Amino acid sequence: MTARSPFVGKQRLNVLLALPQDGDRGGVVSVVDTLARSLQADGHHVVIFHPVGSLLLRKHTTQLGLAGLRLRLTMPFGPGLRGVLRTIVAPILFISNLIQLVWYLRSDNIHVVNLHYAIDNFIYFAVCRRLLRIRLVTSLHGQDAFYREQPRQTYSWAFKFLVSASDLIVLPSDAYRRKFIQAFPHVQERTIFVHNGINPLRFGPSDKISRTQSRFILCVAELQEYKAIDILLRAARPILVNDESLTLVLAGDGPLRRELESLSSSLGIRDRTMFLGTQGAQEIAMLLRRCDVMVLPSRMEPFGMVLIEAMACKAPVVATNVGGIPEIIQHEVSGILVEPEDPDALSAALQRVLTDKNLRKDLAENGYSRVMERFCANHNGVAYINSFVTLLSRDHQPLEAKTTRATPEV
Repeated sequence: MTARSPFVGKQRLNVLLALPQDGDRGGVVSVVDTLARSLQADGHHVVIFHPVGSLLLRKHTTQLGLAGLRLRLTMPFGPGLRGVLRTIVAPILFISNLIQLVWYLRSDNIHVVNLHYAIDNFIYFAVCRRLLRIRLVTSLHGQDAFYREQPRQTYSWAFKFLVSASDLIVLPSDAYRRKFIQAFPHVQERTIFVHNGINPLRFGPSDKISRTQSRFILCVAELQEYKAIDILLRAARPILVNDESLTLVLAGDGPLRRELESLSSSLGIRDRTMFLGTQGAQEIAMLLRRCDVMVLPSRMEPFGMVLIEAMACKAPVVATNVGGIPEIIQHEVSGILVEPEDPDALSAALQRVLTDKNLRKDLAENGYSRVMERFCANHNGVAYINSFVTLLSRDHQPLEAKTTRATPEV
């Protein structure tokens, strides 16, 4: 006899959203924030989980101001004496963690666990999926599954187990969904893509801010190799040398900061380049509203969250033609696309936008319209909610979706 689904009709969903770290800024954090608030606005119960902190399950308020849980999900093995000790106590810790998670998921009647950014520590939820009547949705965001625009050469056994146990695997773009299927063709029918969305109340234009007060090119990105800030510095050099009124502003931090500061010095533009470090959402929105152009020079980009934030603030955008970016930007309509690893092409595109007032205006207006039509949080939230409800209505049967697009058509 087939068990009845735990979710029938228009009832409240109880959803656990899990992500590696507690923060208030970053691509994955922004996705979880907008999704959580969309779920809450639709009357559903949401809890945010982080696999850090105490070995005992603790409730807390996240940096996003949402209800949260913390439990350090330990993995066996590791370097040095600590790794040896961890291996020895691993069975005890594993059982303890698993019991606490099972107890919570049952007592809070969680219907869906949605993992954001697949780390090995989340394997506990794959085990819970085998033990409980929950649905497991794994949302991949980029570096958790890809390297340099391609699937990784090898994956950990924990990652493979997560993929196997997931009822649904969500990618941020169709381009990356197709790349993922290259590595895991057997889960093709369990994959969809859902474009990320922004909160227009947090990111939007302002008539009170003038872009002519202090002119600058803006890049919001972590200072990591795949973001290609080295290419941007080389592209910006001739522009900054020829126009003393312009500055290059880099908002973000990362392991390459010192190297990039040295590169800007060697290029002779250190005094015209501002390394702001990590900024909060409010500061980023202010920068986007004031900049002359927003640029994202990435070597790989599963989606490009900051691009839709910029477009929502009516900032003209220039970006590379990689990953999911072409699904956001219509070339020469809502932004300018250039090939990656080409500082000359990037410099020429930036120069066009900076010197052509009409082009800037058209890109800004068209970009804003595109975001409002396709990339607001309500689109993202509806797509996820519909996917959750579809899963819960299928009485523990494998997903057999024939469509790979979850973003509502407009």
